[in-house]
Amino acid sequence: MRLYPEKLAQHLKAGLAPCYFIYGDEPLLKQEALDLLRHTARGQGFDERLRFDADQGLDWDEIFAASQSLSLFSQRQIIELQLPEKLDKTASERLRELLKQCHPDLLLLITGPKLNQQQQKGAWFTALSSAGPVIPVATPEGPHFARWLSQRLQQNRLQVEAEGVRWLAFAFEGNLLALSGEIEKLVLQNLPQPLTLALLQQQVQPHHQFNPFQLFDPLLEGKVKRGCRILLQLRAEGIDAGMLCHLLARELNALLQMQLGLSAGQSFSQLASELRIWSSRQNLVQSALNRLPLAKLQQLQSMLAAADVAVASFDDDEAWRWLYSICIGFLDEKMMGICP
Repeated sequence: MRLYPEKLAQHLKAGLAPCYFIYGDEPLLKQEALDLLRHTARGQGFDERLRFDADQGLDWDEIFAASQSLSLFSQRQIIELQLPEKLDKTASERLRELLKQCHPDLLLLITGPKLNQQQQKGAWFTALSSAGPVIPVATPEGPHFARWLSQRLQQNRLQVEAEGVRWLAFAFEGNLLALSGEIEKLVLQNLPQPLTLALLQQQVQPHHQFNPFQLFDPLLEGKVKRGCRILLQLRAEGIDAGMLCHLLARELNALLQMQLGLSAGQSFSQLASELRIWSSRQNLVQSALNRLPLAKLQQLQSMLAAADVAVASFDDDEAWRWLYSICIGFLDEKMMGICP
């Protein structure tokens, strides 16, 4: 059963499940979900909490022993288990065994990193899904982020003018931890409401945060203004231009292979399967292919090669100029006026 963080409180009104798996790369939402589960469990007599990290040095027998024993001071216990980036065969088997040990006086809270689609098809993930709710936590983006922000302001009884909400969403995109902290500060300051844009800009210091992978989806959609903004913020955050060149090369190579395959009469679904393009991204890729002909993709690839040369020559400014131009090039089919 898949359960999203915003639905967790409502779910808990019906009682606790024996196991929860919280996975993803958004630290604030993950921590808040864990805190809510712990608080609810304590209210139901789960007074003992044991924590384990499923790295290579984990003694699984210790977890099994703990799951079958209770201390003198508690009749109910929580076992928390942090999963690593990848589970080996032994860990996968032991985890599935552990899930079979669930009983009414034991609550399993399992956390893990962001998972790709292949990992979510694994036997251990299927077992977790059967044992209790799986809760994906990801940083909300675009309209989802604006909606999350509006709800968070309302929960904290803060009234903010529409322009102020838009500015906060822009100023803290990708950084929910910093935004949550600023909202708490605004509550403590007891400022006159509704909060205006001018007042927020005086009181709040922006803290954008992006990771390199957030650059590509806006580019595939043709939203180059947003893509360029993310690129400039990545540079400000100290992301290496060479890393972006490597990641962009992978995206462009996939688009080129897709465009060549389509020209040769292959179907989009066949090509997407061969290149292992996730179903969640196929519409984005299709949008880019409809907009960018083969000649344009080849030009962007040449520009990327120039950026690579600049990186190798330690000319950081030149490399970032090429990367910025490549982002603009994702706009439409028109050939760029600059070439290597």
